[in-house]
Amino acid sequence: MTVIDLDVWIGKTLFVPPIIKLCQMTRQSQYAVSRLFWFITALDQLRIATTLTSQIIAGLFSLFMMFTASFRADMPAFSMRWFRMMALVLLMLDVGASLFSGHWRGVEIWLLVLFAEYAATITHVPPAEQKRKSAVLKPGDARR
Repeated sequence: MTVIDLDVWIGKTLFVPPIIKLCQMTRQSQYAVSRLFWFITALDQLRIATTLTSQIIAGLFSLFMMFTASFRADMPAFSMRWFRMMALVLLMLDVGASLFSGHWRGVEIWLLVLFAEYAATITHVPPAEQKRKSAVLKPGDARR
């Protein structure tokens, strides 16, 4: 299995279906959802920042992502395969280290980054299926 096959399988199997469902439920584009996940990632990074320098950097990143998510929500975004694979490797390394240390703080950042990046790869969001309610007609009711 090549890196390309792995990337496509991970995207189609794990990330794209919940992202499409979220897009359908919220009626937002995949690009808006991608920027939303980047904004959540920035806020999570701000939450776990411990030093003043990391808090300032994470705060500036959060402000930047807030403006990006609000002003450029539906503008097309792009995602690079090498970055998704790097985020996947870093997620696996963080999970492995957390299994041994018992310290899980910050592992979710790479998962949020992967959701944001795979959302940017979606080219078309199908419309949500409409559930039709079947009306039971009573005698004397006219169908309109």
